[in-house]
Amino acid sequence: MANNPPKPSSDPQRDPAAPAATPRRNRRLPWVTVAILLGLAVNLALCVRRVGGDDRRAVAFVGFSHLNLLLLFGAIRHFEVSPHGSPARGRARLAVWLLTTTLTAAFTWKIGAMVPLGFAVAAWIMAAATVLGGFYMMFLHGEK
Repeated sequence: MANNPPKPSSDPQRDPAAPAATPRRNRRLPWVTVAILLGLAVNLALCVRRVGGDDRRAVAFVGFSHLNLLLLFGAIRHFEVSPHGSPARGRARLAVWLLTTTLTAAFTWKIGAMVPLGFAVAAWIMAAATVLGGFYMMFLHGEK
């Protein structure tokens, strides 16, 4: 019986001395993302078809909301693939916050026009708390 030292494993999970695998950027969209984007496109088409040319403000609101969501999904994806501490990650973080802020403001504006003044004030207070809380968590609290 020879006393041979164990050979190092090629599996990085088993061998702590093995170099860490570098994550590569995956440019393909997952099928779930494609399904969500397709659902948004169908929803936009149905909304425009239902409203028709009768209410251009409603079509503009729905179009703005869908465009904002598409940009938000892109900014979140860019944030996720950017390396920690890079300027690109900071720009993506700012874009995510700005897009969520505009989406929150748009929906609050729409709700505020349909409810009594007291409820509209409460909706704006909750929207402001959400936006400020998001700002605190994304920029002041840090990546902990």
